[in-house]
Amino acid sequence: MLIYYDNRNSKQEMITMSVIDPGLRFPQCAVMLSHDEILAELKLQVAEKRFTQKALADHLGIAPPRIAEMLQGQRRIQPHELPKLVDWLGMQEDRPPAARPIPLLGEVPGGNWREAVRQSRRSIPSPDPSMPSSAYALRVVGDSMDLHVPDGAMIIVDPADLDLWPGRFYVVQNADGETTFKQYQESPARLVPCSSDPSHREMPISGGDFRVVGRVIWRASRM
Repeated sequence: MLIYYDNRNSKQEMITMSVIDPGLRFPQCAVMLSHDEILAELKLQVAEKRFTQKALADHLGIAPPRIAEMLQGQRRIQPHELPKLVDWLGMQEDRPPAARPIPLLGEVPGGNWREAVRQSRRSIPSPDPSMPSSAYALRVVGDSMDLHVPDGAMIIVDPADLDLWPGRFYVVQNADGETTFKQYQESPARLVPCSSDPSHREMPISGGDFRVVGRVIWRASRM
């Protein structure tokens, strides 16, 4: 789960983002280096005499005794020193790629079929650096999926993942160009609401009356 703060309004709001598909994995995503991992590499390279402590102190812009204090556990590496130290130690390749913003294209119904709106030029922070480059976000309107995604929350769609699997979540479009967000189930093939409102009904589908717009992979909700 990712938590970030939306500061565009005068009132600060916390937003959580989490995977909606438990089977989803991002194997190519590297793990952010921790303070202890960087310190362990520093101790290793000092022990191997790859450089002098004075040379490193000059690189970091601090007095040489501070390096000795780091090595002895008497001083933590300061946040502004970490990028310089990672660069000095040659650990850049272990850092994850920068995450690009995810375009927020408009709205998708979380109820009956209706036309999706795609006029927004806004974006949301990416929850993962390895998000597909074609991924985009949509805001859910309606309560037919509120057990997973409440009205007004956002979902992230992977338009390159079009294979239907029972139990997973998709944005689909009917023959009239109307779009909806639902869970897919088989035997028979149908779109299933996941709602606290029992009035929402399943939608039977056949091979020729709909197309898959993309699989829903993340959700984001205001707290």
